Amino acid sequence: MNEFHRMRPERIARARAERSVAYLPLGILEWHGLHNPYGLDGLKAEGFAKRLAGEIGGVVMPTLYYGDNRAEICERHLDRDVPRATVQWSPYHPAPEGAPTFNPAEAMGAALAVPRDGFARDAERSKARGGWRLWKELVVHTLFQIETYGFEAIVAIPGHYPLREPLEEAKAQYAEEGGRCLVLTLDDAEFSDDGKGDHAAAYETSLLLATAPETVDLAALDPEPSAPLAGVALGEDPREKASAAYGERALAAAVRAMRERLDRH
Repeated sequence: MNEFHRMRPERIARARAERSVAYLPLGILEWHGLHNPYGLDGLKAEGFAKRLAGEIGGVVMPTLYYGDNRAEICERHLDRDVPRATVQWSPYHPAPEGAPTFNPAEAMGAALAVPRDGFARDAERSKARGGWRLWKELVVHTLFQIETYGFEAIVAIPGHYPLREPLEEAKAQYAEEGGRCLVLTLDDAEFSDDGKGDHAAAYETSLLLATAPETVDLAALDPEPSAPLAGVALGEDPREKASAAYGERALAAAVRAMRERLDRH
């Protein structure tokens, strides 16, 4: 596998000559249920990057996990009452009137064995320092750094969906400052069955079952259908619908789509 940080110079030059594209996985550290690892977003993006490099060619850059706006993470959005059926309901909207609720942040804190007020302090610190400012600066810096290694194209893969907007702003800044690489974005949500993606539900869990199965433990989830799944939202129940086959379908669709986009350029 062509992972930049594991490659000697001559191998980097050879891989770049064959396909002058670098894949940049982007993730954050965030709760993704009891069944998924904390780094799901970055692992998911890295899984797409490795599959693309393996089938299309190119080099996978190290994954960026740090610098994000910590006010925009699951632990903060879910520190309030939400519907118990959080697989179907968005964690970003109030519970429907009369619906049974619970506070997922309490479950998260208990699982991690840390006080949840630490996440609140971290969120306030991020907001005071400009929210996404640092992350955008890191991405612009990274794009220029990749450019210095001679690549003609960069495929940025935001595994955390709220990264999409600041990524586009970073890409614009890179271009304004004279960046020379073609920078494309692979939005994995479009390869889910509904084209929207989810959060730790059937789709994201399936991607890890396909690319990093050793990190997933579906048995960690309560098998009782009515049991609340803290932080699992915006999609189908992973206990019923998650599978490596679903993840493989999405990966194959991403390869087809990105091959076509790169070939056009």
